[in-house]
Amino acid sequence: MQSIWSGLRRKNQHRVHAEDHVDVAKVSESTPSQVFDETAPRVIDFRKKTTSMAGAYAGTIGMMAFTNIEGYQGEIFCNRNTNMQKITAVGFDMDYTLALYRPDTFEKLVFKEALKRLVNKRGYPSKILDYEYDPTYYVRGLHVDKNRGNILKLDRHKYVKVAYHGFQKLTKEERAAIYYNSPHNNEFTEPEFQCLDTLFSLPEAYLYSQMITIKDKGDLPDKSYFEIWRDVRQSVDACHWSHEHLKKEVAKNPSPYIVKDPHLFESLRHLRRSGRKVFLLTNSMWEYTNVVMNYLWGNPPGTLTDEWQDVFDVIIAGSCKPGFFVNNRLQLYRVRNPQIDSTLAHVEGLHDMTTEQLLEGGKIFQGGNWENLHKMLGVKSGSEILYVGDHMYSDVIRSKRDLGWRTMMVIPELLHEIDRMESPLAQREYKAIRDLYYERASQEDHINELSVKLAYMEDAGIEEEEEGATQEDYRDALSIVGDQLIDTKTQLREKIKNYHEMFHPIW
Repeated sequence: MQSIWSGLRRKNQHRVHAEDHVDVAKVSESTPSQVFDETAPRVIDFRKKTTSMAGAYAGTIGMMAFTNIEGYQGEIFCNRNTNMQKITAVGFDMDYTLALYRPDTFEKLVFKEALKRLVNKRGYPSKILDYEYDPTYYVRGLHVDKNRGNILKLDRHKYVKVAYHGFQKLTKEERAAIYYNSPHNNEFTEPEFQCLDTLFSLPEAYLYSQMITIKDKGDLPDKSYFEIWRDVRQSVDACHWSHEHLKKEVAKNPSPYIVKDPHLFESLRHLRRSGRKVFLLTNSMWEYTNVVMNYLWGNPPGTLTDEWQDVFDVIIAGSCKPGFFVNNRLQLYRVRNPQIDSTLAHVEGLHDMTTEQLLEGGKIFQGGNWENLHKMLGVKSGSEILYVGDHMYSDVIRSKRDLGWRTMMVIPELLHEIDRMESPLAQREYKAIRDLYYERASQEDHINELSVKLAYMEDAGIEEEEEGATQEDYRDALSIVGDQLIDTKTQLREKIKNYHEMFHPIW
């Protein structure tokens, strides 16, 4: 997941501005891990609760940095400058932005519910109900090959660097035969491929690999790899969109599932004191949003008050992003009696209302579209809004491309990556890799020079130079430098492998 050529260096950054599409690393808690041995046989008992070495490397729960004062210190990383004086409103998503979920509990809850749906609604064998989930195994940015049952890591040139079939790692020759020696060109896009671009997608990737494993053992003879992915994806999606169990379970007691940030609301107040409007825009429905925000406010489970609402000028739940940003016909509903029965009332006559008239009946809404929000905030242009979210497509791309919003993206994994990259051990490994690259280039140049000289002597029929070097001397030198080059390449491969494993031992 981390390239040795990554140029992320913060030491030369003296001042950072707010940004159009900013990467923010937020802190999550670390968990202990066990040693992962890639050379050991991959015999996995899916019924056991597991924590692998990946726990020390996975973005959201494996943030165990080396002892290192040079690690992440709360910076905001910018792709281009934004003049904050022109930003009049700042908005936030809730899930995985204001509310960071604990993968070791929340994702396991999703995983277990999805297993039940596979068995009860899709006819999968009941033995999978005993399977457990390892939240550290997969990372965002991987791709699923739906037709072949493979999980892929691509580099920026779309070269498959690592591939697993189920939990079985493919060799370099196997990867080349599948993806580069075949007659068709792989673009790694839908519908054949799926990018794991959200934290919500990690449980379905692990579940998919488990189902691939049991299929290869003969337990799902009537299911293709593509059909298995479809079943898994629909089962996991149903867990999120259906409130039958998942969010009701979280709502009972959010503390095992959500990380509480004690500085959250003071930060939001600071934004309001700066004269900017602050809004909440989330896809979660109002009832669940109210429970989570009350927990983040500091209320005990079951206690719902409206105090947290004072830090927001507008609250929109059930927004159906990204449709919210592209469909101006989506209907807006006002939440009546938000702490009692939360009934919805359709807002009519929007076009004839002023901002003040629209907010007279309350600032809590469900549904609607971007035009409604712009009117509530009193903004004339999307460039006046800075929106903070966690989803590349639903939060960032659509709002930026279609509306011109400024965007900020929360990426928890960056905390771990920066800490690893700037640790003393990683710095030593990086320097060793760089030195080996230089040595390899020098040896290759030397071989080219020797080869050219030998070819010239052979073509001209020169057995011995004036300096006394013979053709045989050049052949011996080529052999020696060639052996040195082989040794350098071996060392380089091993160093790169060790360096990458500092970030994640599998990917």
